[in-house]
Amino acid sequence: MKKLQPVMISLVWFSLLITGCSRSGGPDVLEFSGPTMGTWYTVKVVDLPKTTTPEAVAQVIEEQLNNVNGKMSTYQPESELSRFNQTAPGELFTVSSDTFEVLTKSLEIWRLSQGAFDITIGPLVNLWGFGPDGRPEKIPGKKEMKAAWGRVGADRLSLHIDDLQIVKQKDLYLDLSAIAKGYAVDRVAQALENMGIRRYLVEVGGEIRAGNSKAHDLSWQVAVEEPISNLRQIHKVIKLDNAAMATSGDYRNYYEYQGRRYSHTIDPRNGRPVDHKVASASVIMPLCADADAWATAMMVLGPEQGMEVAEANHIAVYMLLKSEQGFESIHSTAFERYLQEAR
Repeated sequence: MKKLQPVMISLVWFSLLITGCSRSGGPDVLEFSGPTMGTWYTVKVVDLPKTTTPEAVAQVIEEQLNNVNGKMSTYQPESELSRFNQTAPGELFTVSSDTFEVLTKSLEIWRLSQGAFDITIGPLVNLWGFGPDGRPEKIPGKKEMKAAWGRVGADRLSLHIDDLQIVKQKDLYLDLSAIAKGYAVDRVAQALENMGIRRYLVEVGGEIRAGNSKAHDLSWQVAVEEPISNLRQIHKVIKLDNAAMATSGDYRNYYEYQGRRYSHTIDPRNGRPVDHKVASASVIMPLCADADAWATAMMVLGPEQGMEVAEANHIAVYMLLKSEQGFESIHSTAFERYLQEAR
């Protein structure tokens, strides 16, 4: 089964967002980029230590990305995730510490988000036409909904930390596409720091993590995009140092049927595409895996419940809501500091 790629809209032409790269007297920036995980990665590094080389950095980046993709991809039939999806209910399956960490984090965010983030949602995503088979000829009926929903439920996945084994109590299909890219960003960032590199920016498919500021008085800058399907335009530029940011939106991946719009964001609690005013949700956290997952959760929760959950868990969230005048923004208390520094 093909992995659904979530719409993560936090970059508008990456070169526009990393401002100051070409400023006279600015720091020298090394850039590495290439395809990965069904998308593209870009890594920018400042102050490369004399003990390493650009070739060594490039190799480490590729190793980390390939490691995560090889374990958590649903495209690769021999990945840990693909092999687990083929196991029968009740069958114990041993995974790597990386995969176990991502699954543990996923279940914790599932709990804190009140079920809004659920890595078992794949059958419902496919049913509504956002999987490999594409748009359905008609909207799913009650019988089809019941069958797909019967295969969804993070509460039926058990993790055994002592031996890194996992088991499902019913026929589940796990999809880590809403957190794996963020985790890959974190792995690359940690690998760079292990090499003595402190000034960096890592981006994979729109998921971003920044290290120390680019220079003493020059922060890394990334953008929240204006949520318009046929236009790429910056809504707000955010200074990002020693933090990660992810943005999820529903304005590029959707379809219309009999005059009604159906979003690719499926609410695992009712089995249907979300139907609220949130066009995009940006989340800033220390780790990119967390920001990645929470951005998806916020798109499911919507404005009122999303902000309640954000405040309860001290999460920095910025939402753009559809309005008659275009878009209006709301944000959590924790996001206020980024707005004060924003351009």
